Amino acid sequence: MKTSLKIMLVMLVVCIIGLFYGLQYFMMEFADGADYTEQDKREYDFYTPELLKNMPRVSNTYSFHYSNVSGPNPALIYRADFSGTTDTSRINTYLAQNGFKKGGVCNISGDCWTGKDPNITVSVGVEENLSAIRIAMVDKAG
Repeated sequence: MKTSLKIMLVMLVVCIIGLFYGLQYFMMEFADGADYTEQDKREYDFYTPELLKNMPRVSNTYSFHYSNVSGPNPALIYRADFSGTTDTSRINTYLAQNGFKKGGVCNISGDCWTGKDPNITVSVGVEENLSAIRIAMVDKAG
């Protein structure tokens, strides 16, 4: 085989692989929502904000959710759900250490935390009947 043909084939394969991976990220960028775990590496790295990535894992069973809400009040909603516990003390300490203050108004039930960015609120709620904690971070700047 000629050298130029080999080079063309290699370049074609590289372009196809790049297109395949690029299309996956393109689809994630415009997704309305996603449910994933930390083991779903691509989704976890793409959707999860640093605040939730570094949050203490208060349970061995947890999952994440992302929602892109459009309309007159657009927002990005990032959620972490921890099953098998209702003790929020470590999460509350973590939020306080990261500059959040308890108080304010949240659209989601639970204790509301506000930080330096007025567009971001974090709610920490307990689902007693499910023995679970739900943390929702709402970014109104989207």
